[in-house]
Amino acid sequence: MEKKYTKYDELDFAEDPSFIRWVKGKDQKATAFWTKWISNNPEKEGDIKAAKSIVQSIQIKEREPSETQIKNLWDKIDSATATAEKETAVVRSIGRRRWIGYAAAACIGLVAFFTFYNPTTTVDIGAGENLAYTLPDNSKVDLNADSKITFKAGDFDGERIVNLEGEAFFEVEKGQSFKVITPNGTVEVLGTSFNVNTRDGNLVVDCRTGKVRVTANGSEQILTKGLGTKLNKEKSVLEPVYETDISKQTGWRSGDFYLVDATFEQAIEEMERQFNISIDCETALTKRVGNYTFKKGDLEKALKEVLFQLNAEYTINGKKVTIKTK
Repeated sequence: MEKKYTKYDELDFAEDPSFIRWVKGKDQKATAFWTKWISNNPEKEGDIKAAKSIVQSIQIKEREPSETQIKNLWDKIDSATATAEKETAVVRSIGRRRWIGYAAAACIGLVAFFTFYNPTTTVDIGAGENLAYTLPDNSKVDLNADSKITFKAGDFDGERIVNLEGEAFFEVEKGQSFKVITPNGTVEVLGTSFNVNTRDGNLVVDCRTGKVRVTANGSEQILTKGLGTKLNKEKSVLEPVYETDISKQTGWRSGDFYLVDATFEQAIEEMERQFNISIDCETALTKRVGNYTFKKGDLEKALKEVLFQLNAEYTINGKKVTIKTK
């Protein structure tokens, strides 16, 4: 089964059902298979990256046009391709790549049509994954595991607005106002880089460069380089500005995780996201507050790093981990 993949190019990978399920992050078996396969076949890295881009572009969700709009579009396509239909009556079969070329041409027409109607773009990644994404204005976004952004590309010539669920690091190109809207508050910038974490009803913002304005529940804070703010414990208003270690707050971008004054339950939730696993833990342990650090990549090593101070032990059974006191 694996041998055929060594002969695949990017189009072959992009059409493979197992590969598509892995890119979508919804199939644990596919994730395990492709993670191992890619590790064993580094020479296919270029094709894999290109194929992932194809699949991710197909996953973009767009507002559905009306039936009348669709009919008018296809009337134009039918009229423009009348000559092509006569040619296909003579040429009874075409190669797959020629077909893909025709399909791509049709897609270009569809994309132009839908762009006119300014659809919403959704970039959504699952547990155990990270994604670097470029916005229409060339601003960069690094998405942490189990996170999602949505935006309207057609609006980026004016006010730039990105909706975020989860956690992401932004490097914003200078230009018009740029807003990151979360379920818990809004971050507004002109040109800067910053980290936003909006998990579990929280909002934590850390500024690496430039200047950002954070608003939530009627409160507002201005952040400059090396400063941060977050919702208070009651999640009612923003705390006063404080100095932040931005390298630790954004360590997840390189696979390093630092949780300061966190409950062990929060550490568990982060590990579940990063390793795409399920952790069952004694309730008494979940309430323990401490500083937890771990690296992504080696699950057992990560478990040892966070458990050494709790006098606890673990067992691993596939994708399920059980933690209990010794």
